[in-house]
Order: sequence, then structure tokens, then C-alpha cells
Amino acid sequence: MATASEDLTASDEVQENEATLSDDLNCPLCMKIFWSPRRLPCLHSFCHDCLQSHIYSIASMQDFVKKLCCPLCGNVAFTGEVSADKLVRLFPLNTLMLSVLMGQQVKTDLVCNACQAQNILSPAENLCAVCEEALCVQCSKMHGISRLSTNHTILKIEDLPRKQQTVLQNNEMFRCTKHGSLPVEYYCKDHETPLCAKCFVDDHARCPEVIKLANKTPDLSEALNQMKAQMKILEDQLKQFAANNVLNLRKLESDVNNLTTEIRTLKKIINDALDDLETRVKEEGNKIFNDEKKRIEQTNQRCQSHVTAIRNSNVVLESASKYATQNQTFLLIKKITNQYFMSKRHNDDMFSKNDIVTLQLEVNKQLTSVINIPRGEIGMLRMKKNDEIPVVPDGFKPLKECIAECVDVKDIKGSKDKAPWYTKVIFTSNEHLLLVDYENKMLYLLDSLCNIVFSHTFLRKPFDVCIVSKHGEDIAAVSLPITKSVHLFSLKDNSITFVKQIQTKYMCYGIAAYNLEELIVSGPCGDDMRYYWSIITLDGKEKSYHEFAGAGTNQTYVALNAFKSRLYISVWKDDSLHCFGLNGTKHFTFTHIDLKGPQGVSIDRDDNVYVVGCRSQNIFQLSPGGLLIRIIVNEIEKYPRGICFDKNGDKFVISHGLRGPGFYRLVLKKG
Repeated sequence: MATASEDLTASDEVQENEATLSDDLNCPLCMKIFWSPRRLPCLHSFCHDCLQSHIYSIASMQDFVKKLCCPLCGNVAFTGEVSADKLVRLFPLNTLMLSVLMGQQVKTDLVCNACQAQNILSPAENLCAVCEEALCVQCSKMHGISRLSTNHTILKIEDLPRKQQTVLQNNEMFRCTKHGSLPVEYYCKDHETPLCAKCFVDDHARCPEVIKLANKTPDLSEALNQMKAQMKILEDQLKQFAANNVLNLRKLESDVNNLTTEIRTLKKIINDALDDLETRVKEEGNKIFNDEKKRIEQTNQRCQSHVTAIRNSNVVLESASKYATQNQTFLLIKKITNQYFMSKRHNDDMFSKNDIVTLQLEVNKQLTSVINIPRGEIGMLRMKKNDEIPVVPDGFKPLKECIAECVDVKDIKGSKDKAPWYTKVIFTSNEHLLLVDYENKMLYLLDSLCNIVFSHTFLRKPFDVCIVSKHGEDIAAVSLPITKSVHLFSLKDNSITFVKQIQTKYMCYGIAAYNLEELIVSGPCGDDMRYYWSIITLDGKEKSYHEFAGAGTNQTYVALNAFKSRLYISVWKDDSLHCFGLNGTKHFTFTHIDLKGPQGVSIDRDDNVYVVGCRSQNIFQLSPGGLLIRIIVNEIEKYPRGICFDKNGDKFVISHGLRGPGFYRLVLKKG
């Protein structure tokens, strides 16, 4: 039995939910409850009159409008040429929104739309469920007499909360848009459109995939729940995206404050010169912060608008699950699915164009000779932009207080002419392992107990391996630096079968799967101080090529993050880890006094980066941006090399150079 306090809490939650929903039913332009909402292609809705006023404002003195953009997101809603007074009616009424308004018993003073068009204010007493127009008593009679609207359902406004099911049944989406009041009876899968009987006979009789809705009797509850789940995921992504923007804004503000503090420290030595620099940095930093704040607020407002649209769709889906027929549910899902994918495309575009702005201070190294340096050259503020903000799962917290525990290390006893040198080990899709023995020119396929299932011998030394899963089959790609090539193998039926060889431009050490058809390879490019990475297809065609500075010519390993947006390359010779965008932009270079001979690189499910120090015999964990670091394993024996996380992201395997696979798991630190 619930206590009084529990009842009060539940009541408070209901009131809070109702208040939130009421806010979602406000027009973004007039900030009042929607009336006769019109929906743009970007899924944003506005009151009929508000949208009409906006159209008139952009039309100015011209009679025709050639282009209309959404007042909220700026996406193009119309191109062509139409008179300003007719354009608003080209956008459909948001029937879903109206159903929500009815179900929530929104209290507002309504006026007759027909009279209002003639500058007459008459109280509305009825509503046409098809036209979704408010009507006074006299206009209701005329509406029923007109031949075009004689079959329309007229509802009393006071009865709307009780008539929600009737409105759903008479909703325009269940009637033919081409032939007036004829009901929808068919659905053409070839053209993805609902049909009345006349449409079917006239235009779609020869279409092979036409179903009669009366015969469409399967239970659609699973499809309904699936659609709601997809909408929930999209809503969560938008909320997380907006939250990330707020966090990044705080970080940007922190950057400004930290740089100011740094400058104040330098002022103790050269007060007069740094006074000028502090003023400039503060002004420039605040200008950047304010500009970025304005941009992020606008972006988050768009996110909130999309979240509102999703919530409204979910309310209608819930209503459909209670009141709608199977045919109505089928059409409703089809319509919301189209809206979902349209919204997802807008969101993907918004996500891809969102940049993270950070600030850093560049100080002239000749600061000790500041007297001889013009004040304008002492230092400057630079603004850096990253190419994306990844959408990360809820609860994402980089660098949790954890360490890695060694579970087991397996000694692999293969047919060896020399002592082994295991350079890489990875998981296959069925939890088997692939192990590369560089010294003995071997590739081993191991089962989950590390027994050798199959082996392959090379003519030249292999170095790295990755998996490309195509059509349910694992394809292993193995790099051979000396021959400047990549060998592809099928792992079907627990065997290693050669498929083909791909040539690379230079020596290829590190290798990673980019997608089902492309690989990323890296290594030295011939110059003693240069390294390269490139994207190549499985047919050997080079899609892109990039170079970067390094020290000497030696081994590299490469890894991609989960979003396929950042590339990490380790360079043995200069003890460094480099991070790039896929467009070639360099994000950062990581070095550390305790990282010696960096080798294998891998990414966990939270997008954190792990790099193996072979000579330092440890493993470093870095946050995605490289700002936070932690050593999670120390004193690893037998020269660790490659590293690979499993598909769940909570355990990993490393290749002990002289022994075999070593299995580790991440555990939270106690205390």
C-alpha cells in the first residue's frame, strides 16, 4: 500500500510531466498554445497565423515568395514561386500535434477561422476533424452544406477530450489526399503511398506490391514498440548532444580563465609587457566565448525543437496503441517512420557540422628578451576547432577510476625455427584469436582456450592484422612491411584461406579496418623524418594519402575510434602517439616520460585510447582528447606489443612478445 508521501510524489511527477508537455505544445514564434499548426519539411511546426506573418515579413513588397527557410533551424522549406497569401497552405496541418492538443484538454479561447479570415471575431464552438478548422455555429452549418465538406465530421469543442478516438478515425491521413473524402483502403509498397479504391484502379493496378489494408491483420504492437524505441534513442542522442555542448561551453569558459591565470603568473616576471597581453587575450577569449555561446544556444534550441517533435510523436503513438485500428496503426507507423528518417538526416548533418572550440596560449620563446620584442609579438591567442562532437552513450565518463588486472597469459607452442616475436593479437567475431608471429613468419588461428586451430606460413615477415566482417564472414587483412603489401585471408570454417594480395605505396606496418570495403595503413614513407597513413580499398585503390613528421623510420600501429572520426598512430622511434581527423587534420601528439617504445593502440567502448609501451612495459589510458591520462598496467613481462579490446569493451588481450596472448580486464579501483 502506498504511503501518503508516495502518493504526493507521484502526483508531483504527473504535474511536472503535464507542465513539460504543455511547454512542448507552444508555438516557437508566439510562445502560445498551437492553433492550426502547420508542419514544415524539417518537422518544425508553427501556428497558421504565425507562419503566415513570417511569410509576409520576408515577402516585403513583393507579391511572390521564391524561397522560404525555417525560422528555427534555417533549413530550406520551399523553393519555387508562389503568392505570399497561398504559400502557408502548401504546408500540411500537423494532425499529430492537433491530436495531442485534444488529448491534453488544452484550455484556450478559440475563434472561428472562417470568420477570422474576414476580420470578424466570432467564438468557435465546433471543430472540423478533417479540415482541422475552428468554426462558429453559422459557419458549421455552411461547412456541412458545401459539397466539398459535406462528409466531414464536425465535433463540439467542449467534447474534444472525449472524442480523441473519433478524431483519429477521421484524421486526414486515413483519407485519400487526391480524392477528397474517399477512405484509404490499399497501400502500395512500390511507391510507399496509401491509396483509395479509385487511386488503385486508375494509377496502381499494375504495381506488384499493393496490399489491401482490410487484409493487413498481423499484430503491429512489436512494430509500434520498435518505432517508439527508435524515437527514444534519437531523443536520447539529441539530449546527450545538447548536454555535450553545454559541457564543452564550460570547458571553453574554463580555458579562458586558465589562460588568464597563466598570463598572471608570467606577469610576475615581466609585468608591463604581459599587462597588454592579458588584456588582449581576455577580450579575444571572451569574444570567442560569447560567439560560441550564441552558436551553441542556437544549436541546442534546434535540438530541443527536435526533442519536442519526438515527444509529440510518442504521445500520438501511445494514443494509437490504445485507440487506433491495425490499419490506422500501420499508416501511422509509416508516416512517423518517414518523419523519423527525415529528422535523423537533419540531425546527422547538424552533428557533422558541430565543432569543439578550445583555446591555447602561444608564448614567444624569446620572452626573456622581452624588452627588445614589440608588445604585439609577445604572444597571441589561437582558436582551435575539432571537426566533430561525437554522440556518446548516456553515462559516458572518460577515465573511470579503474585499473587492469591480468587474468591469464598463454604460452603458444607452435612450429618455431626461432624464438617467437608476437607483434599482434586480435579477437575474431566468434571470440577466436588471430596471433601474428613476426619472427617465424606465422599467422595462428586460436580457439577461445588458445589452442591452435589453423596456421599459415608466409614467405616474408608479417607485422599487424585486422578483421573486416563482410556478409557474416571474417576477412583477415595482414600487413607485410618488407614486400609493401597486405594479404587478405578468409577465416571461413575455422581455416585461413588466402584470398588476394594488395600492394601499398610504401612499407606498411600498422593496419586497421575503416569500413567493409576500405583499410587504413601506416608506416615510414622513405624519408628518414616522415611517416604516412592512407586509406586504401580492398581492390588496392588509394582513396587518400597523408604524411606527418617523425623521427627515423620504424614501426607504427594504427587504431580508429568507434565513430570512425579519429585515427591514432603510434611511432616507436620518437616515443609518440599521434591523433588525426580523417581529413588529415592533426588533433594532438602525446608523449610522456614514462612511455617508451609505444606499440599497439586500441579503443574501448567509451572511446578512451590505450597505447602499449613496449620498452617501458606498461599501458597508458588516454581520454579521447588526450587531456587526461593514466597508467593502468605496470611492469608487464616479455615485451608487450599489440592490444585489442573485445566487442563488449571491458576486457582486452595483448601480445606478449616472447610468450603469447595475455588477457586483462578493467576493474574499478577500490576506495
